Amino acid sequence: MGHTEEKNAAANDNRPKHRYSPPRICLSHLKFRRDWREKLPRSVSRFTGYRPLDENPPYPPLPFPPFTWLAKLPLCYETWLLAWIGAFIGILLIEAIMSTSTAFRDVYHAPTIITSFGASAVLLFGVIESPVAQPRNFVLGHFLSALVGTAITRLFVLNGSYHGYLDNVAFHPSTFINGGVSMATSLLVMLITGTAHPPAGATGLNAAVQSQIVTLSWRYLPTVLASSLIMLGWALVINNVGRRRYPLHWWAPGPVFVIPPEEQPDAQLGAQEEAQEEVDIQREVTEEGSLRAESDPSETITMERDGRREGSVYSERRASLHEQRRGSVGSAADGMV
Repeated sequence: MGHTEEKNAAANDNRPKHRYSPPRICLSHLKFRRDWREKLPRSVSRFTGYRPLDENPPYPPLPFPPFTWLAKLPLCYETWLLAWIGAFIGILLIEAIMSTSTAFRDVYHAPTIITSFGASAVLLFGVIESPVAQPRNFVLGHFLSALVGTAITRLFVLNGSYHGYLDNVAFHPSTFINGGVSMATSLLVMLITGTAHPPAGATGLNAAVQSQIVTLSWRYLPTVLASSLIMLGWALVINNVGRRRYPLHWWAPGPVFVIPPEEQPDAQLGAQEEAQEEVDIQREVTEEGSLRAESDPSETITMERDGRREGSVYSERRASLHEQRRGSVGSAADGMV
């Protein structure tokens, strides 16, 4: 028996081990092989949240007044100022479009604004780094909640007296049951699709308990979608004029929405590792030269614009670092053996 158990244990050890990963729903794992925003003009890519990989936060503001003046303010003051301006104009834009002579007012008879977008403004302009403030969560969270809330409410509206129950002058179980079911189901859908956005819970709830929105019926969906796109468009502008950037990601978390190294072909991965090694070596040599120049002002080290050092000092240092890296890798491999 003992011999059999040992054989079974050995067989289990030889089985391929798979890392557990949670289920990814609705293209949560969507990745691209490169970030195409880097091909756009800087004046355009900036407002998509893209920054060159060699820039670190806080990022430089737009290079002309009055935005250059922001660099003279403490970052918290800049955040407060742009958050106030962003929220004020963001809400104003939605109200203006919904209240002027457009289909939303004249055909849909939509309210001046869906109140849940006030809560979204806190996220989109105040805490723009929050994962739930990113475009996917914001737009899809609101839209899916409006869809779920409207669909469930249409079932309750089959009772012709439902609109009268919304006046809340008497006890009617269908109204508060619908509110709870609509909001909870909206939350469930957002969690399944990875689009959780807290204010969107109110969007699903409004579809069940607000008389004007219940009357909107399916026209609630384009109203919510248009409001989302208006606020998102303004957030892309105001949140990128200063030293922060928005969004941090469009679809999936990460510095850029590119395939991570472990998912790329081996040949491409090897080329990337070699390129990264060159960058690391260049950075080490540059830092060493900077420290040497600070300690001895008479000693200057020249550098070409593309980052390559001139003279034999760089070549010798580069070769030395290569040898050190190879030695450390070899020692690690021997230790593993």
